[in-house]
Amino acid sequence: MKLATTTGDFEDYDLTPAEAVRCFEGTGFRYLDYSFYNVIYPGSPFLGNDWMAQVRDAAKAAEQMGLTFIQAHSPGYNCLSMGADHEIGLLATIRSIEACDYLGIRNIVVHGGYGYRYPEERDKFFEKLRDFFRKLFPAMEKYNVNVLIENGAEKIMGRRCFFMTATDMTDFIEYIGHPLIHACWDVGHANIRGTNQYDDICKLGSELYAVHIQDNFGTYDEHFAPFMGTLNLDAIMQGLLEIDYPGYFTFEAGYILRPADVRPHIRQKFVGNMPNRLMRSSLTLKRKAIGLLFEIGKYILESYDCFEE
Repeated sequence: MKLATTTGDFEDYDLTPAEAVRCFEGTGFRYLDYSFYNVIYPGSPFLGNDWMAQVRDAAKAAEQMGLTFIQAHSPGYNCLSMGADHEIGLLATIRSIEACDYLGIRNIVVHGGYGYRYPEERDKFFEKLRDFFRKLFPAMEKYNVNVLIENGAEKIMGRRCFFMTATDMTDFIEYIGHPLIHACWDVGHANIRGTNQYDDICKLGSELYAVHIQDNFGTYDEHFAPFMGTLNLDAIMQGLLEIDYPGYFTFEAGYILRPADVRPHIRQKFVGNMPNRLMRSSLTLKRKAIGLLFEIGKYILESYDCFEE
């Protein structure tokens, strides 16, 4: 199994995607998840006419450094809301699928949206989400990119009908009946629910195309590195090996060093005679932390004799 992590590890440093890619030099990582999660904001280049420019620059930087993009995460917004960002979000999602084709990525995670109570409105949620995904089908089919649904947790979303269990996910995949719809299992979200992750991973089986590896203390979605929380790594590893999981062991654990303004743990500013200087770590320290994240992942995989370069 090969280790990967997300370009979102450096999202708090106001870097372009290409600059973020270059930050992985010396960390050990060779495989990257391209994060489109935060591309929706006023003046975003991704929403402009030359929206592929940053993607091309990131691809060039990766090629120069010998890095490979292996999966992606679509823009973050509620795809089931008809609010002001609905059309922008749909446009950005379709563009992220096209960008995947340019980057050679075959799998992109797309959040399922929210607004329906779980579990009593699950059928209605399935219907509305199917309607949304049908808008993505032309791009998915044109570029041969798999869209992966992701599990959530009530403590994150409330009872607003994210996918909560592996059964929810396999039921929806069967319901939508499209060969390019599959699953990504977020182990941190599952840890918040306190589920038996071995059972869930086995339930997903061949539908599991990607994982998000992150840790927490079972209450908040903190995106810590493994061994910083209560995540049962043995259940996860044994499940992945049981199903002969063919994908990457991909981290979403960039808050191994947390910036000041990430919910739910806000670091308050000190009001004094000088400006605050320690609201986040330096970029140099963050790069070293991501290097440690690689070593943690390598230790996990080597413990089960499945680490691949």
